[in-house]
Amino acid sequence: MSNLKRNQLKPALAVTLPLVFAIAGCGGDGDDGTKVAGPLPDLAVGNIVVSPARPVPTETVDITAEVYNQGEVATPLTVPVRISVDGTTLETVSVAQLEPNSSATAEFMPAGPFEAGGHTIEVTVDPDGGIDETSEDNNTTSSSLGVVRQPSLELNTPVTVSSSTVSEVLLFRVDIAEPSDEPLNIVLSGGSGDADLFVHYGDRPRHTDHYRCNSGNQDTNESCQMVPTRVGTYHVGVLAFSAFGPSNLVATVGGRPVNTFDIELVFLDNGTPSQDSIVSQAAARWESVMGREVQDWPYFQESEGAFGANECFSGQPAVSDLIDDIRIWVSIDSIDGVGDVVGSAGPCHVRAVEYGFDPIISTPTLGAIILDEADVEQLESQGSLLSVVTHELAHVLGFGTIWNIRGWLQDPSVPLDPDADTHFIGPLTIPAFDAVGGGAYAGAKVPVENGGEQGTGDTHWRESVFGDELMTPYLTGDTQPLSLVTVESMYDIWYEVDLNAADAFTLPSAGRAGMAMPSGPFIDLSNDVADWPIVVGDHRTGRVVKVIRPRKDIR
Repeated sequence: MSNLKRNQLKPALAVTLPLVFAIAGCGGDGDDGTKVAGPLPDLAVGNIVVSPARPVPTETVDITAEVYNQGEVATPLTVPVRISVDGTTLETVSVAQLEPNSSATAEFMPAGPFEAGGHTIEVTVDPDGGIDETSEDNNTTSSSLGVVRQPSLELNTPVTVSSSTVSEVLLFRVDIAEPSDEPLNIVLSGGSGDADLFVHYGDRPRHTDHYRCNSGNQDTNESCQMVPTRVGTYHVGVLAFSAFGPSNLVATVGGRPVNTFDIELVFLDNGTPSQDSIVSQAAARWESVMGREVQDWPYFQESEGAFGANECFSGQPAVSDLIDDIRIWVSIDSIDGVGDVVGSAGPCHVRAVEYGFDPIISTPTLGAIILDEADVEQLESQGSLLSVVTHELAHVLGFGTIWNIRGWLQDPSVPLDPDADTHFIGPLTIPAFDAVGGGAYAGAKVPVENGGEQGTGDTHWRESVFGDELMTPYLTGDTQPLSLVTVESMYDIWYEVDLNAADAFTLPSAGRAGMAMPSGPFIDLSNDVADWPIVVGDHRTGRVVKVIRPRKDIR
């Protein structure tokens, strides 16, 4: 081919290449800057999700945004997404290639904290315009962020609160620098109307159902008592159930009486007088662990609140009176002779706190322990009966039996994953585990007995880690300490507790994560969690929220 013929082909290529691209669906800009016909991506930003939705000035927020490709062809391999707040760019992230009519979630680093007041969040996909699109008019979406004031409530210094807006929640915080065995008292009083009080220790709950203490009288006289007073932040919410005020809100440490926790024992089948006395001693031990009472429970409403006979186990009496704070039925009777099954224990009914959101499982109102009389006789003669009954009462109070329905149990081994690293994630239990020697523990905290065996796994501390501690499935050693870890686990299932009631205890082997049977003599309390239904009742109406079978409803 001559040089002349090569030069003659160049204009043809300049004309035909864009036509080929258009047919292939790539699209693009012509030489004059106009869009060339052809299918293109069309990027858009959907909803912006902020959590918490109403942060306070000390909190960061998690922000995500949905990014869509509404066009007819795929995007490049990565798509940039930028976030800004009040006009200041915070971060640019990328999402993977988007096929036509598909979406992806852009996740940004936590942002803030921000000052109280209104802010504008803006999310832009393809902020620099590097991707040819059908339209760029929908590349940006904005959302408003309201940061709520949360003034500090100083100890012993009352503040005046009021609201004319129904459902408004006034937020406060109490920062404690020195711990005290005395309770922290938050008290609202005076004024007209109806206000409710909510108090929580630790991370601020996202709505009122999740506060540890809720006081909802039909006026403005409300109080919450937290035991003990811990170092850290207490979050206080005052809800305007109706317009209320002016009322006084004050925080104090000590100076107010504490109503004690009561365990009512009802013997359906008595043991000997000495055996019954040991059961009472075990109940008194748990009463000393609990820092104060929990909410009374009325079983008066025949249509909703009454608890019928045999709903939990055969021979269980009906209940139609007031429970303060828990009633535990006790039966010492023949089961299978010495050995094998020592007994069964667990709650029959638990409170659920609900103020219009998802119910939060609280503490049991009814439960039972059923013990084999032959084993009880032998255990008494060995001097081990008190530890055994104390262990079983813990299951009735919720240890290992309501963990899964509270969401604290992670990686359960029952029924199909015996090698799972099952663990308890209570926020106060984990530092307690570290405090007794678990700081260097290599597995997930706090380790729970795994193995996949119903009634044993997922319901006790792990034997290979905790050794002689009271709440392992095998009682070993001359004594079985009720450790700080167990006490704080009760706090995490929403009892107030006396930390001084814990026995001295140090983990014997915090580095071992696997299962291990005891090497010496032991009392086998495996498979002691009862397989009877647990009724969950609404704290206001008594209605049944749901019914749970611990061995079947694993999650």
